[in-house]
Amino acid sequence: MDDQGRIAAKVERAREVEQVLQRLGWSVVVLGVIGVATFAVLWAVGQLSAEQGVSLILGTALAVILSGATAYAAGVNIGLGAERLELAARTAVDPAR
Repeated sequence: MDDQGRIAAKVERAREVEQVLQRLGWSVVVLGVIGVATFAVLWAVGQLSAEQGVSLILGTALAVILSGATAYAAGVNIGLGAERLELAARTAVDPAR
């Protein structure tokens, strides 16, 4: 396989990974919101004390924000890297661009 074919394959794979990571980031956020809502309901019906409710809700919210944002940002970073690689490959083939 020539260099251009390998680069094109790597760019395509990076775009697939980008989509997976972005979906993972959003999925983590959705699951976290469900978790926060569940803990809020348990706290409201009296299954959790105030201290337990607040700590579970804050802990879940912070974990969701950190892990979801990390996965999403990793996907964006991979996508940007793929764009840079594709641009560099096109420039190497056609220096007039």
